Amino acid sequence: MNAAHQNSTPSELDLLATLRDQYEAKGFTFEVAPDRAATPEFLGTYVPDAIARNGNENVAIEVRQRRSRANDLTLQQIRARFEGHSDWTFVVAYLADDPSRITSLPAASKAEILRQLDVVRLLEDQAHHEAAFVMGWSLLEATLLNIEDDPRARPRMPGSVVQSLAMLGYIKPQLEEKLRPLIMLRNRVVHGDLRAAPTPDQVAVVLSAVEEALSDE
Repeated sequence: MNAAHQNSTPSELDLLATLRDQYEAKGFTFEVAPDRAATPEFLGTYVPDAIARNGNENVAIEVRQRRSRANDLTLQQIRARFEGHSDWTFVVAYLADDPSRITSLPAASKAEILRQLDVVRLLEDQAHHEAAFVMGWSLLEATLLNIEDDPRARPRMPGSVVQSLAMLGYIKPQLEEKLRPLIMLRNRVVHGDLRAAPTPDQVAVVLSAVEEALSDE
């Protein structure tokens, strides 16, 4: 994918945003579309789609749409360049065949989002923190859809939602910094980690982000 990162699809950008969240949660720095001058000489003309670094541990990441025989042959050639360089790992990330990636999402009105926000607050008042937390993230994405008002909008990864709202100026940098560490917690709750327990303060951060974004809408 690296030849023209500026032409990356929303799915590719969502995957990179998710990978950023995962690596940064582990203490790595994460750089998308690194400058060729910043890559090691042994890679030659190859430039990864992203590089994650943590001390002497370096990860070169290649994003591919799907597996194919031609792709596998190319990847073998790239992987061979990393031989003898134990401080580097080559990782290939494939886009999931997820039906949600081809489903358009209608934008909800501001009034509808505010009504659902009241429902979420009621859940929180009744100590249903997990449900309120997950629904809060849903409302955050609904708020972005409302702002963008794109009839062709597709589902987003939570990291992409936060990044887009911050880049558009709908949430302040301080609030973005509070949201990002909560993405992993959100994923744990959604994917069945029954020991993941959002606190009332963490729920409040997500709901405040919805309010802040809507206040500028």
